[in-house]
Amino acid sequence: MAIRTKTKRTIKRVLIGLAAVFCLIEGYYIGQVLYYSKADITTSAYIESERERLGKVTVRPVPLSRVSNNMIRAVIAAEDVNFLDHNGIEWKALQTAFISNVLEGEAAPGGSTITQQLVKNLFLSHKKSYIRKAQEIVLAKVMEATWSKGRILQTYLNVAEFGQGIFGVEAAARHYYGQRASTLNHWQSLWLACILSNPRYYEKRGSTRWLEIRMRRVSRAMTFPEVYRVNNRLK
Repeated sequence: MAIRTKTKRTIKRVLIGLAAVFCLIEGYYIGQVLYYSKADITTSAYIESERERLGKVTVRPVPLSRVSNNMIRAVIAAEDVNFLDHNGIEWKALQTAFISNVLEGEAAPGGSTITQQLVKNLFLSHKKSYIRKAQEIVLAKVMEATWSKGRILQTYLNVAEFGQGIFGVEAAARHYYGQRASTLNHWQSLWLACILSNPRYYEKRGSTRWLEIRMRRVSRAMTFPEVYRVNNRLK
């Protein structure tokens, strides 16, 4: 009986210790989110890890006003249709992705909002784990409470990966089309937004049947009221 009681106490102490460590780490990241709600952002944890791996990366941050309306709508339609209306988390999409990936054993994309993707790129590891997902959710909520939607989208577009060593929509526009992000047309924007799901693959392949189907779906979604009004709300 005494051994069982001692074991319970030990387990309780270990759990409390782990919770304390998690809170300390999360507190550090929350501080980072708060700091960068105003400070300039020119890189991210993921960009720096790729810079170390590749030796060189291309990053060209630009303000949202220098990104074409086509590109803004395409990214929202492809990645997060309800971007303007949620507070960082799409619980239903997250639940659906969890059921598919964990309970049914099927790989299912989606579930993460643009805000979640941004906090992952800026601060966290890209290794999949339940702890990282929990951090992602907490930091996304903090970011939504302290950043404007325009700042979130602008930063996302500036740090998103569009190919190996290619970060941000300006670098992508120059790499693929030899022009600025402000001049991207509908179909150029659509292709760039749709390759975000697997940019290195499509950088080499150009297009696939699946990507063509996705582009048609996203093109239709760009006309949805919740997507089309994005430009008026953010600029």
